[in-house]
Amino acid sequence: MTVPPSRATRISARRAALKGHLSMDTDCTLDSCPAYGLGRKALIVYLAFLSAFTPLSTDLFLPALPIMAEYFQATPGLTNLTLMGFMFFFALSMLVWGPLSDKYGRRPVILAGLTLYLLSSVMCALSSDIWMLIGGRVIQATGSGAVSAVAMAITKDVFRGRTMENVLTTIQTMMLIAPMIAPVLGGFLLALSSWRGIFWAFVICGVVAWLGLLPLRESLERPTEGPALKSLGRIAFVLGHGRFSALLAVFSVASMPIMVFLATSAYVYQRSFGVSPQMYSAFFCANALASVLGPTLYPRVLRELPQRGLITACFAAVAAGSALLLLFGHAGPFWFAALMLPVTFCSTAIRPPSTIILMTMLDSDTGTVASLIGSAAVLCGSFAMLVSGLWTDPLVSTAVISLFAGLFCLAGWLILGRNAKRG
Repeated sequence: MTVPPSRATRISARRAALKGHLSMDTDCTLDSCPAYGLGRKALIVYLAFLSAFTPLSTDLFLPALPIMAEYFQATPGLTNLTLMGFMFFFALSMLVWGPLSDKYGRRPVILAGLTLYLLSSVMCALSSDIWMLIGGRVIQATGSGAVSAVAMAITKDVFRGRTMENVLTTIQTMMLIAPMIAPVLGGFLLALSSWRGIFWAFVICGVVAWLGLLPLRESLERPTEGPALKSLGRIAFVLGHGRFSALLAVFSVASMPIMVFLATSAYVYQRSFGVSPQMYSAFFCANALASVLGPTLYPRVLRELPQRGLITACFAAVAAGSALLLLFGHAGPFWFAALMLPVTFCSTAIRPPSTIILMTMLDSDTGTVASLIGSAAVLCGSFAMLVSGLWTDPLVSTAVISLFAGLFCLAGWLILGRNAKRG
């Protein structure tokens, strides 16, 4: 009698078959892609869509915050927990999902994350009190952490060389575009429905992501061994690489200028300079375009420049622009906008090369590395937003925090970046 193969044997056989299948076209240089049934271009679009999940989930409902506070008769501070709580648990959850994806695979983790995201979005849309809404947002953040961590890990699993750099640049660009346009889309949705309509829009996004997951095949070739808790210990293993940890700190602090600008810009333009909300939107749009232009130009122009010199120049420009902002920013809204342009442009221009450097420093633990990159950047940016509230003048807080970030990153890069190589 033939003995059926065990479950472990079947899993090993599938992974071996997948490994051989992927090795024939791991780089996805053709229209067909073994990791995605609809082809290479469709996979890039899907990964870009997943990368926009978190920015949309944090910023789309910002215009509805005052309305929700009034609806639930809650204080602004309590209502703001729906935002700050989301960012905190999103950052922490990435540290769990990344190592788990290295053990169990990318597809099961993203499936679990999307399930949590869908259920929590429905919970938020049906919330009867502020605490139910806060709880739903925490669960939504946890699901978003899985989506964000795995999207970057899949990119390294599937693509190689310049193709990987271009896909990572696309992902970084989407992560910058989404928070800039999300408040505008949120205002549009509020004009058509109540605040609950925004969360039903999240449900629709979750359903679309679920459908996009169907053609996705497992891209993990070498899962980590041992129990799940041991997989979480891979965070310590990765951070044990001193050079990686040091560069991670440098590139994470680089997120501070953009995050603090998002937190303070409305107060600077509307309260300090007294411009109208419509004029504020115009000024904000100018800086938003500068932040998107940085990663957009990288694969076309900036990539051809010497990597070390490019990153050094960007950090120096952030520091110089922030110093000028501190000295002359109060001259008027046009001065503030003009002096913020090099800060926002250079803060985002280094994102593609910095991500590529970090993602290619280790040959293993891709999911853990991706989760650390995303989590550290969010935590540093959130800390900058929190510290900015210590100043009574939002313009000064923006300039001081950005100046600190520029000088810290410049010094750290000059010390650590000598042997950094392109991915």
